[in-house]
Amino acid sequence: MSGGFLLSGTILNPTTTPEELAGILGTSYKKLKYFYYRGRMLRHYSVFTIPKKSGGTREIYSPGDQLKTLQSRIALQLSMLYKPKKVVKAFVEGGSIVENSIPHVRKKFVFNIDLQDFFPSITFARVRGLLAAKPYSLTPETATVIAHLVTVSGFLPQGAPSSPVISNMICASLDRELFTLGMRHSAAYTRYADDITFSFRCPITYLPDSIVCISGPPDRMNHYGSRAGNILSQIITRHGFTINESKVRLQGVNERQIVTGLTVNSKPNVDRRYIRKTSALIHSLEFFGSEQAGAINAQKRPDATNSFEAHIQGRLLFINQVVGVQSKVYRRLALRFNMLPTAYKVPLPPLDSAGDVHAFKINKSVIKKCWVVEADATINEELYIFQGSAFMVEGDLLITCAHVLESEGTILDDCEVFRVDSRDVKFKAKVVHRDSARDLAILKIEHEARGFEFFSLERVREPNIGERIAVLGFPNYKSGSVDVGSLSVKITNKYPLGVAKVLHSEVDKTLYSGNSGGPVINSSQHIVGVAAKGAASNPEGHNTFISVSELTQTLNNYKATLAIET
Repeated sequence: MSGGFLLSGTILNPTTTPEELAGILGTSYKKLKYFYYRGRMLRHYSVFTIPKKSGGTREIYSPGDQLKTLQSRIALQLSMLYKPKKVVKAFVEGGSIVENSIPHVRKKFVFNIDLQDFFPSITFARVRGLLAAKPYSLTPETATVIAHLVTVSGFLPQGAPSSPVISNMICASLDRELFTLGMRHSAAYTRYADDITFSFRCPITYLPDSIVCISGPPDRMNHYGSRAGNILSQIITRHGFTINESKVRLQGVNERQIVTGLTVNSKPNVDRRYIRKTSALIHSLEFFGSEQAGAINAQKRPDATNSFEAHIQGRLLFINQVVGVQSKVYRRLALRFNMLPTAYKVPLPPLDSAGDVHAFKINKSVIKKCWVVEADATINEELYIFQGSAFMVEGDLLITCAHVLESEGTILDDCEVFRVDSRDVKFKAKVVHRDSARDLAILKIEHEARGFEFFSLERVREPNIGERIAVLGFPNYKSGSVDVGSLSVKITNKYPLGVAKVLHSEVDKTLYSGNSGGPVINSSQHIVGVAAKGAASNPEGHNTFISVSELTQTLNNYKATLAIET
C-alpha cells in the first residue's frame, strides 16, 4: 500500500460511508475493522521515549507499516478538507519554526505559553466529534471509523502520520479566537503545535491583562513572574487544553527573546549557546575520534536513540534550516564536520569568488587523506628515486600523476605509499589504471585494510579564473617531515594542453618537484584538480593542475574497465 497519492477520484465528503472510506484508503471495510475490533490498537504500535529539552521524556508511538499507510492516506484526505489559517506554522506547507518566529521579530515584548500534554489532550471523542460536526459533517459511522484508526488508548498518538493534521483541525476554532484576541490588542499571534506566542510593540504599562498579567505595583511593574491573562486562560480551557504554567514566560527587548527555539531580537537566529555546544561536540569528535567521543556522549545522553555523528548532523541541519547554507557560522562548522571520516555529511555551498582562507587550514583529517608515493628502479645501471604526492578518493583509490612513476622511458606499476603522520607504516601499492593522455594514475593498496579517509570530488562547479584554491602535497619531501605542504594560490588561466586537449588551470605561484599528484581543493575541501606541472626549474614552464572533470572521466573509464572484466 502507498500513502502518498489518491487511489481513486473519490474524496472524503459528508456522504462517504465506511465502506466507501475503505475504498478510498485502498482496502476493504472488513480489513479496517480488523485494526480496532480484534484486540487493542496498541498492538499495532512500537512505543519508545525521547528526552525533552526541558527535561523528562516524551512518549512516541510509531505505527506498524500497514496502519501507518492507512493513517498517511487519512492525513492526505483530511488535509484536502482542512484549510489552515496563516497563524498556524506547524505541520502545514511552508510552515517552519523560522516562519513561526518572523512575526515576533523586533518586538518590545514576546509572550510564550505551552499547552500541556498536547496530543494526549486530543481524545477519541474529540476527534470523532470534530469530524462529525461542521464544517466537515462526516456521517457518525465514518467519523467513528476514522477516530478508531487515528487514536490509541483513547487519545491522539504523537508519532502517527495522521496526528499533525488532526491536531491542527482540532485547534482551528482555538486559533480563530486567539487571533481575534491578538488583533483586538494589536498583538501578533502564532501557534506552532503546542507552542503559542503573542508579541507586542507597546510599553509594559500597556500590555493587555486579558492576554498577560504582569507583576509588581503600577510604578514598578516588571515582566518576571508573569502569567496568562484571564481571557486567554478561559479560551484555552474552553477548547479542552491546559496551560503548562512552568513554560509561561514574558521576554523583554533587553533580554534574549526566544520563539520556538530561535532568538528574535533582531532576526530569526540560532541561540549562541546552541552554536557553541555544536562546536564543542564537533571538537570532541575531532579530538577523541568517533568511538571514544560516542562513548563519552552516551554517558551524557543515555536515552539517545541515534549515533553521536547523527546527533551532530541533526544539529547542523537545524542551524542550516535557520541561517542558510551561506552563513559563515554554519559554513565553518559544516566544513569541520564534513572533513571528519564519518558517513554523515551536511550540505555545503560551492566556493565563492572571494575564497575562504580558514577553509585551507590543514588539520589531522586533511593530512590523513594525503599520501607520499615512493619507488626506485635501476635504469642504465643508475639508481633512480621516484617521489610524488597522491590523495585518497572514495573506494580506497589513490590518485597521482602518471609521470610520478615514469622516467627515462621506464614505467613503474609498483610503489610504496604512506602518510606523513604515520610514515613508519608503509603499504605496497600497484597502478590499476594509467591514463597517460591525462597524466593520471589510479593506485590500489595491496593490503586488506579498508576504509581510509578520503576526499570528495567537487561536483557542483569548478573554480574559475581569479578564484583562490589550495594546492596540497609533498614538494621536496624530507623523511623527517610530518606536515602536508599547502599553498594558497589564485587561478590565472585555463586552457587545454597536449594532443588530447586535457583541461589544465594555471596558478600564480610556483609548484615544486614532488608536488605532482597532490590534491587541489576548494574552500569546501572538495577536490577541484590534481597538481601536475611546476616551473621551479624551468623559467619557461607553467604551474598547472589537471581539472577535476578530467579526473572524473579517468575514474569513470576505470570503473567501465572493471565492469567489462567482471
